[in-house]
Amino acid sequence: MRRLLRIAMLLFPAVPGTVAAQVPPPLPGIAAAEIDPSTLSDEELLDLLNQLERGRQRRPTRVSNFGVPSGFGLPSRVGFVGLAATNKRDRRFEDDWDASLVFGMGFGDADRAIAVTPMVDITSLTPYHIGESGKIGVTLSRNFSFGGTWQGGVALDLQNLVTWGDSNLLNPDANLAVSGIRPADEAFGLPMMLTFGYGSGIRDRGTEPGVFGGVGLGLSDRYGASLSWYGDEWIGGVATWGLAQRNLQISLGVGDITDRISGRRLLVAVSFARAFGRAP
Repeated sequence: MRRLLRIAMLLFPAVPGTVAAQVPPPLPGIAAAEIDPSTLSDEELLDLLNQLERGRQRRPTRVSNFGVPSGFGLPSRVGFVGLAATNKRDRRFEDDWDASLVFGMGFGDADRAIAVTPMVDITSLTPYHIGESGKIGVTLSRNFSFGGTWQGGVALDLQNLVTWGDSNLLNPDANLAVSGIRPADEAFGLPMMLTFGYGSGIRDRGTEPGVFGGVGLGLSDRYGASLSWYGDEWIGGVATWGLAQRNLQISLGVGDITDRISGRRLLVAVSFARAFGRAP
């Protein structure tokens, strides 16, 4: 039951991670600060601008991790709603689908202070029982720079602070995650996201403390892929953005890829995010 009620963990990390990864790629070639336009002819300057523009167009700018908490929260006044589902309830029974509905919103400025992202997870979605079980958590996050082109974030994710229905069986949990994003550049043509963390309910089907981590690559502006370790298992996933001005993300993954704990299963997550009003 504990694991069944935690499948929303597969959805929520993808949303802030994706938003935070929408950073402009650095200019290819010589750094802008080193360019002296007065030394270039009109033709050379035009050729340089065309090269820079082509570099921007062919380099993807989005990336995310799937299946692990991220070090980023949502930007201020950005809300999301999402659905996470699996075909193997509690990693045991094939073709026994279970789903969770999640929604939340970001508050505060993670660049200057602490951003707060409250999240409500509805774990009962069967007809006539919608909303009878659920939980509330919150993520506290702060953005920072690793130096160079790497931008990072650290997030404390507090789960199960308020529970009702079947979710009353869950104990409060806490995860601390650190993520870094590197935009595409000449050294490596794909954006990359790395995440590492530790949580109180990660190993042994979510009952023991453990570590987690993941790496994600932006394959294009519409597709990305990631591989993650979550306590007991490897989780692989692919994501696509492309509808509703790319505010819609659809992720498809496989849990326990190596069948290490006899828990191989299909994972599906669909999320939609949008800004409400102007951020401060």
